[in-house]
Amino acid sequence: MCTFSVVLREQGMEQADNLLKLYGTSESRQVFRRVSVGPLSFLYSQEGLRRISWQGTELVRALAWPIRDKNWGTYPVEIHEETIDDGDGFEAHLTFSVGNGRLVCSLGIRASGAGEVLADLVMTPQGKAFSTNRAGFTVLHPIKGVAGAPLRVAHADGSSETATFPEQILPDQPVKDISGLGYGVGEQRVDIVFEGEIFEMEDQRNWSDASYKTYCVPLAHPFTYDITEPTRQSVRMTFSGDAVVTAEGSGQAELRIDATERRAPDVGLALESGWVPRSSVPALYASYVLLRTSPGAGDLAELTAFARNYSAVDLEVVLPDTMPVEDGLRDLARALASQGIAPRRVIALREVYLGSHQPVGPWPEGPSPNDMLDAVRAAFPDASVGGGMMTNFTELNRCRPDTERCDYVTHGLTPLVHAGDDLSVLETLETLPQIFASAGALANSRPYRLGLASIGMRSNPYGAAVAENPHQVRRTMARIDPRHRGLFGAAYATGVLAASEGSTVEALCLGAPAGPFGVLHETADYRQEGYDQSERTVYPLYHVVRAACAMAGHPRLEMTGVPEGVAGYGASVDGMNLLLLANVSEKPQQVVLAEAANILHLDTDSFDAATASADWLDIATRSQGTQVDLPLFSVAFLKVETSGN
Repeated sequence: MCTFSVVLREQGMEQADNLLKLYGTSESRQVFRRVSVGPLSFLYSQEGLRRISWQGTELVRALAWPIRDKNWGTYPVEIHEETIDDGDGFEAHLTFSVGNGRLVCSLGIRASGAGEVLADLVMTPQGKAFSTNRAGFTVLHPIKGVAGAPLRVAHADGSSETATFPEQILPDQPVKDISGLGYGVGEQRVDIVFEGEIFEMEDQRNWSDASYKTYCVPLAHPFTYDITEPTRQSVRMTFSGDAVVTAEGSGQAELRIDATERRAPDVGLALESGWVPRSSVPALYASYVLLRTSPGAGDLAELTAFARNYSAVDLEVVLPDTMPVEDGLRDLARALASQGIAPRRVIALREVYLGSHQPVGPWPEGPSPNDMLDAVRAAFPDASVGGGMMTNFTELNRCRPDTERCDYVTHGLTPLVHAGDDLSVLETLETLPQIFASAGALANSRPYRLGLASIGMRSNPYGAAVAENPHQVRRTMARIDPRHRGLFGAAYATGVLAASEGSTVEALCLGAPAGPFGVLHETADYRQEGYDQSERTVYPLYHVVRAACAMAGHPRLEMTGVPEGVAGYGASVDGMNLLLLANVSEKPQQVVLAEAANILHLDTDSFDAATASADWLDIATRSQGTQVDLPLFSVAFLKVETSGN
């Protein structure tokens, strides 16, 4: 018998005010149906199946059917008909179109308690050919319990081989020419058969997705291509494995903290044109400023006037492709010196390297990032010279820095490349430790410094521009993401900090002074009808950045007993253990402390006070206790006296 239930929002979540506090937008959350068919379970929506599990073990992260446009954006879907039958098994039939009706798709899904999921898709162009970069099924494989595990691969010619899911993140496709896959997690196993197209796999961790992705068509296929006639694809998944009996736990573990010899990373503010506050502002806390500019920038005086408020300035230089490298760097060095700025660190790239290029090329003509290292050192002889990229880890992994010639390695982060829903964005936090480990290995013992790590996409390496987002919704490849301004953004930033545990990350930026990644609220920014923001001074992220800056350079705390779905970060500062605990799941969480703490909650109840005052951490009323309740996307600021004090 099949059972399913709608994943309901908590009471009051539909209220516009709470949605805005949580997500920065009044757009409703995505709703999934929880489906259970015997030992088989998954989340169903009109966009795909998520968390496909057998005997309680997740074996497939997602089965989806996106249709991509020529810029790799996902076409919006218009649903024409949906029917669901939950008799002895689960069946769903969906008819939808994309591209203003130019491609009509018929999808059928069947799932049985015997352990089988069958998905069948027919895509039919209406009238003339339909152009796309990718159309059809995508299967995501989880990274937990899978990284480094064996993988059986069947090929179109009938041959098969035994491969391995990569441990360190690969820049190119680990498996090609796929007609079938088989692998396991613990005692459970899944076998997958693909029909109707040749599939291949990429290591989607490159973009911070918590998955390996099997997709069609292969990247060797010409882009953009046309669908000229009805095209059918199918995916069949067969699950097996007996239930595993586990010993009952002894209750929730207590959170315990221990000081380490590692240092909490520096926390900077990213700065570029348009990100300088327009008016007098409260104190902006930062270990340094990460300034991005170009030779001849008209607003350099404004940028440097702001940067002079901080003791250290790191520099990212974007050179126009037609500008001679040496001349451009020399001119910028002189202009900065005239403004009293002596950068501590400098990385420079030609503008073409803000785009992404396949590992096998073709690569742009002219100086590569590694070719520019000596010119940077000549123009800025007193600065450390950076290697790497200003975009994602993907680009760093594909164009690896020469660590014999650079002094540090860097890249940025965004979770919005492939998916923009809340669940996918939160899942990227699983991947960050693996990105940090892989990037740390590429750094080859050189310091590893992240650039801007934020939800929104600063620039789009994969298309002509970032996506516009005038309606302030959850959207892939958008620069302005509304969740940055809500509690979600503060919790996500705490998750990024927590994910750096055990890595060599020594610095990162979680936001900017103002603009799309700002920690300050400015009245003219991002107004939404019916929502009075006149009393806002800062966003919730401001307080996380401030707290993290107070910990920078101090002994980092190691935490045990942190529940799944909670991010924990902390440091020992002047006889006090300072901690951040954030709910990075979509359900309420609770943390039990081994010793009493002084606790301050940032949640929907305190949101108005916290955003009205930059001094909220100093003036808000704290409680004392050994239990921390964390509602949706809330952040708790804890102080615990160290032993002996």
